[in-house]
Amino acid sequence: MKKILFGCILLFSSFASVFAEQEKVLIVSGFSKVAVPAELVEIRIGVETESKTAEEAHEKTSAKTDSLVKYLKKQSLLSLQTEAIRLQTIYEYPKSGARQIKGYVASNTILIRAKVESAGKLIDESIQNGANQIIGIRLQATDANLEKASQEALQLAAKDARKKADIILSALGLKFKDFVEIRADFQEISEPLPVMDGFQTMSAKSATPIEAGNLFREAKILLKVSY
Repeated sequence: MKKILFGCILLFSSFASVFAEQEKVLIVSGFSKVAVPAELVEIRIGVETESKTAEEAHEKTSAKTDSLVKYLKKQSLLSLQTEAIRLQTIYEYPKSGARQIKGYVASNTILIRAKVESAGKLIDESIQNGANQIIGIRLQATDANLEKASQEALQLAAKDARKKADIILSALGLKFKDFVEIRADFQEISEPLPVMDGFQTMSAKSATPIEAGNLFREAKILLKVSY
């Protein structure tokens, strides 16, 4: 009986020791946000026409798109590609009777990638060369700058987490022992330019200002430290 009791005491002591050791862990988070200059831009440009027949709508759109592509190929672009070609039926719904075909809408969407300083000129001159839709604009940073910002963000987040841990332990009169666990995460965040509704009705003679601003790389570090 004594042997069994002694074994139970040892087992309980072992569990108590592990539990106490597990409890001596402090968890803190570190954050950072690093600005990255937006040097590149993606612009989605569209050509859309409406006609009574599908063939006529398609031919009109193709002709305008051809003119637009010829202009764009002469520019200093990083990339140029056709993103979408659509042909849709326009229906009208009389008060009595079945729906009727009113006409057709054909549209092409082109994606261009260029340096941000040329964005305004590209938009203005694309309108002059057949485009009648600016579907969206997305600012980007170079891969090299993104990588540099990612590394800086992680370093700052790690320092922030360690500083918090040191402050808390010092305030409680405790000493740092070791890192139990480290988790890192970062993401690119940006403020996208709004889609300019009705842009196709604007005068192509007026310059389109594009302010690049900054993108941001945000990092988070989770530290578990023993004391």
